[in-house]
Amino acid sequence: MSAQGSAGLHQFGRPRGRVGWLVGHLMALKNDAMNRAALDHLDLQAGDRVLEIGYGPGRTLKQAARRLERGLAAGLDHSEVMARQAARRCRRLIRQGRVEVKCGGVSEIPYADESFDKAYAVNCFQFWPSPVNDLREVRRVLRPGGRLVLTIRAAERPLRFDLARASGGLSRVERARQAMAAAGFEDIAVHRRKAGRLLAVSVVGRRSGGDA
Repeated sequence: MSAQGSAGLHQFGRPRGRVGWLVGHLMALKNDAMNRAALDHLDLQAGDRVLEIGYGPGRTLKQAARRLERGLAAGLDHSEVMARQAARRCRRLIRQGRVEVKCGGVSEIPYADESFDKAYAVNCFQFWPSPVNDLREVRRVLRPGGRLVLTIRAAERPLRFDLARASGGLSRVERARQAMAAAGFEDIAVHRRKAGRLLAVSVVGRRSGGDA
């Protein structure tokens, strides 16, 4: 891969500067089908507290809040550019106490044990530094029985033009499934949904009642 191509992928993993700001707007437009798949598999209830890891421009965080009547949609992202963009997009919901935006990484989630009913991440699992340990950290902040959804872009066959790296998506899905099991999640299932010419694949697991 060229240096320019590698730099572009890093921007999707952690948007920075002016280019990162544009990448955020691009993600808001391109990820709509993926975001809907993740939210549908969460099965949000009116009073749920839900955490989005890697909220990017904040569009899915806003959609999650609108599905809740009296719960909370909280978000964590390690990009300061995305934190500013999401805060701007969700400013009214933040003032109402229905959305919370924090800047930080999945390896050290700044919330207490058992803070959330549900958690999800869209198109960012491949960037997590230590998948099993990071999933254990997500498990820590979920309540017993809490649901986790990891939604990953994939393709059924190799693509000629694959800027989104969807051709390797199914292998990432399997790695996510194995990592979730190793981190102590149960009842793990994989759901596929068409997303244009690609697939939105959601790996769904449940936190058990005891310690891993």
